[in-house]
Amino acid sequence: MFKVAICDDEATSLQINEALTEEILDEENIDYEIECFSDMQDMIAALKDDTSYNVLLCDILAVGMNGIEATTRLRELGGRLPIIFISSTADYALDGYKVNALRYLKKPVDVNQLKEGLIEAYNMSIKTPEDLRFQVGDKMYRIPFDDIEYLESQGRDTYIYAVKGEVCAHMKFSDVEAMLPKSRFLRCHRSYIVNLSKVADVARYRFMTVTGVEVPISQVQYTDMKRVFASYQPEN
Repeated sequence: MFKVAICDDEATSLQINEALTEEILDEENIDYEIECFSDMQDMIAALKDDTSYNVLLCDILAVGMNGIEATTRLRELGGRLPIIFISSTADYALDGYKVNALRYLKKPVDVNQLKEGLIEAYNMSIKTPEDLRFQVGDKMYRIPFDDIEYLESQGRDTYIYAVKGEVCAHMKFSDVEAMLPKSRFLRCHRSYIVNLSKVADVARYRFMTVTGVEVPISQVQYTDMKRVFASYQPEN
């Protein structure tokens, strides 16, 4: 199911964007679900609580909060949702790409351009990601899963320990965990996630990584962790 969120505080524009999206996805025989928002705050709350959305169509100007501000909030929460901005002005185009927007379209929306953006977002949704993507301040990070050794929760932050060093992501541990492939990454402790492909051996209440780092295993999970490690088959 391709799940689309559309946000616009103008009722007419909201209806038009919804109708165009339905028309495009029907033509492409894509199974979809659309949820519309007329308020930025409601949109942020919904997208924060539901990580199953695949694309957001958002008017860049709205009462109380513009799309750039809303998207910045989402990125700070660790969101990597593809976003298509729609606006009556090009004034915010550069800012749109600063928050890693997929497309920036001007009103009235060109159907072909919208179609390109939606199809790209759909293809992204069915492609298995190969890296962990998040933003810290103005900097975007893309850390290949193969480079990550383990992750640690410290307060409200998540530390990612990778080949090129550690990076602190201002994201909840559970949100980062949801972005990792379960076939490879294992939450072995309330504060630790380990990349099984980087584990050299397992002993009492700890994994030993290939670089010699000990990653704790909770006592109640120890037996299960040994079994999972023994049966783990690295991906080709």
